[in-house]
Amino acid sequence: MKAKMRKKFWAGATALLLLLTGMFAGKTVWAAEKKVVKVALGSTHSAAIDNEGGLWIWGSNVYGELGNGERGNNLCESAPVKLMDGVSEVSLGGTQNTHSAAVTKDGSLYMWGNNGFGQLGDGTTTESLKPKKVMDGVSRVVLGERKTAAIKKDGTLWVWGYNGNNGLGTGSGRENATPVKLLDDVVQVDFGSSHGAALKKDGSLWMWGHSDGGVLAGAQGHQPEKVMDGVKQISLGHAHSGALKTDGSLWMWGENDWGQLGDNKSERVVTEPKKIMDGVAQFSLGQWATGIVKTDGSLWMCGYNTYIGFSSHVLKKIADGAVLVELGGTHNAMIKKDGSLWTWGGGWRGQLGDGEKNLAYGHDVKEPTKITVGEAAKPADPNPGPGQTIGGGTNSGPGQTGGGSTGNTLPRKNSTFTVQNMKYKVTKSDAKNGTVTLVQGDKKKTSVSVPATVKKNGYTFKVTQISGKAFYKYTKLKKVTLGKNITSIGSKAFQGCTALKTVSLDKNLVTIGDYAFSGCKKLAKLAIPAKVKTVGKEAFSKCGSLKTIQVKSTVLKKVGKKALSGIHKKATIKVPSKKLKTYRKLLKKKGQASTVKIVKG
Repeated sequence: MKAKMRKKFWAGATALLLLLTGMFAGKTVWAAEKKVVKVALGSTHSAAIDNEGGLWIWGSNVYGELGNGERGNNLCESAPVKLMDGVSEVSLGGTQNTHSAAVTKDGSLYMWGNNGFGQLGDGTTTESLKPKKVMDGVSRVVLGERKTAAIKKDGTLWVWGYNGNNGLGTGSGRENATPVKLLDDVVQVDFGSSHGAALKKDGSLWMWGHSDGGVLAGAQGHQPEKVMDGVKQISLGHAHSGALKTDGSLWMWGENDWGQLGDNKSERVVTEPKKIMDGVAQFSLGQWATGIVKTDGSLWMCGYNTYIGFSSHVLKKIADGAVLVELGGTHNAMIKKDGSLWTWGGGWRGQLGDGEKNLAYGHDVKEPTKITVGEAAKPADPNPGPGQTIGGGTNSGPGQTGGGSTGNTLPRKNSTFTVQNMKYKVTKSDAKNGTVTLVQGDKKKTSVSVPATVKKNGYTFKVTQISGKAFYKYTKLKKVTLGKNITSIGSKAFQGCTALKTVSLDKNLVTIGDYAFSGCKKLAKLAIPAKVKTVGKEAFSKCGSLKTIQVKSTVLKKVGKKALSGIHKKATIKVPSKKLKTYRKLLKKKGQASTVKIVKG
């Protein structure tokens, strides 16, 4: 599933300023956005390494695969959170019994997550919720479904974990909880669903495992068997395989039901390596899809992704400027030449890193979207002590910094979060002057006070807007008080709140949107604050009990069509004395009965 030749490249200038403490009378300068050099995708979690060796991780945490000391179905991270420093390699496991691994620059292999089949390699089947050192002298690690492979600096390949269908290539045993040496002189390794492959230093490709669907290119699978020469990169999908040769030609074979070989589905099963494309720089095979980066930086894909409805039996151009592509079980990622990270695909558990999660199918992104890694990361302690860095938490081993799950990354623009059962969307991502919009209220409450500010990850955001339909048809709601920073109430924000009797609008309100309070039939009186400039069409229509309206504003410029249609027939609208003549003209024929009075107030 994983791209095993992640091309090394200079990621541009080093990101602005690492975390500094104590330099300016105790003030802290936060880390700027990071450049990404490597990315790894599991089924529903993701990880990236920045150009300074920082490891960032996000997505699902059902099995403790995020390494933050916790696990649980609802403990997802929807944006990158820093876990470790000094990391050179990372890999994530597949769909079942998920685990994760990282290699630090000193060759230490750390692993965490599920261990039901001994895939952590520590000789046990006991899970680890934090990174645990299991081996020294490692140069590369690759995870499959419930299995692990590590290449040591001496070129020896070691495997452990689940061995169903001889997926480890060891020829015997259902599982191995301790590493077993498999081959010498290895530079790359990968796993498919039930098959494996290794690339040796001399360019020879060796394969083993389950041979159905032609995935082994003729090998029998009982033990590693040579199938090809002249190879410089390998990648395996669920049931298809690929090899990039030294001349830049890409060859693939295996199952082709979903067009994952990109040859217009000429055959359902391709048992012999077939040339697909020339001029290839790097590629990655996913579950039923293929991603290819050409030497000109163009990204091409074929196959199938059910989450975004992607289906193509021929290679389709997706983007330009790419240097690396990685396909996971549900989602995809690419790194561009400027070191930026882009993701797309299924994202319901936060695996896209875009700040969105809903824990149910439905959050899908069809086009590559830029993901911010490391912007304004903030520690739990503003003066972190030994073993604590911008990820929060403390070390649990060499090379690890930040084992805590503090979720302390500054929420990015357009991301959402929930505070006291109300949902907010970030409209300005800023460590000191951030703003949010209330997009969904608490439907169970009869009385709601919209706060002036809310906090997320230790950052304070001003609540400046009520989004359209935020309280739409909340029939239990009786009382609403808006915080002092609210400047706008969106269209239909409180429409159909049939039990709403009391509304307190703060002095900084500027705009009341279309149909904002339409159908609030028990609302009896209302004060329109001094800074309101706009009242939308039918804003108070069908408010049959609305008998007293106090207009405090002297800057009201626009009142929409039928804004007062259906208010009480004997209603009185009180306005500033100096605006009586102007407002009588402005409010004329806004749908109210002729018996409604407009007087000095």
